[in-house]
Amino acid sequence: MSGSPTLLRIFGAGLRAQVAVDQIAWHFKEKYVVEGYYDDKLPVGSAGPNGFPVLGTIDQGVAETPGSGAQVYLAMGTYRSWRSCELFAEFLAKGLTFARLIAPTAHVSPSAVIGENALIFGGVFVGSEAVVGHLFTAHGGTVVEHHCTVGHNVLLGPGVTLAGLTQIEDHCFLGSGTSSKPRTRVASGTMTGAGSVVIADLPPGVIAAGVPAVRQRDVTENDEVPHPSVVKRLQGIFGEQ
Repeated sequence: MSGSPTLLRIFGAGLRAQVAVDQIAWHFKEKYVVEGYYDDKLPVGSAGPNGFPVLGTIDQGVAETPGSGAQVYLAMGTYRSWRSCELFAEFLAKGLTFARLIAPTAHVSPSAVIGENALIFGGVFVGSEAVVGHLFTAHGGTVVEHHCTVGHNVLLGPGVTLAGLTQIEDHCFLGSGTSSKPRTRVASGTMTGAGSVVIADLPPGVIAAGVPAVRQRDVTENDEVPHPSVVKRLQGIFGEQ
């Protein structure tokens, strides 16, 4: 690889940051040099995941990163993914660029479109004409088949299989082993339990599980997807109508 590695600042220092840094060490050590983390829980100057330093709070990172020449990776995790959405919009408006950590051992169709700040692990398959939004995470063994549409701020757990023409809207979290029937839709802010089988459309803002997957209850403020009130507040933040 020609040229110097790109400096990278990571926002968040929890589990999402840890797996992202591991991905960098595994596949991108010649492309990125991790400067450290911005995080609101760990003390400034302490060691974050893999020993990289905590550079400051999130607000300090917002103030310091524009103009630094560093790229950004947002790794706030599922419980605070709404904050990653806010930071994404703010940094995009300021002209910052985001790391896309797509493992070279993933199989991504040349006709697929994947947004910024992606974290895609080895063994993931993304098929023909699939369209995937920003802040996407796909764990090992995930399949996103042809002509699927996946929104922004979506996490697909290990072994998720989306059949062709499935639609996953913004702010969804599909648990390990979830699968879908072709042409089904999971509406915004919905989460599925492990092993769920989606054979009919799921409504927004619910926890669904089972074979077939059905609504178990509404999303609360303690769940790993944004509460419907937060989803409403974030509407339009990525530029959609």
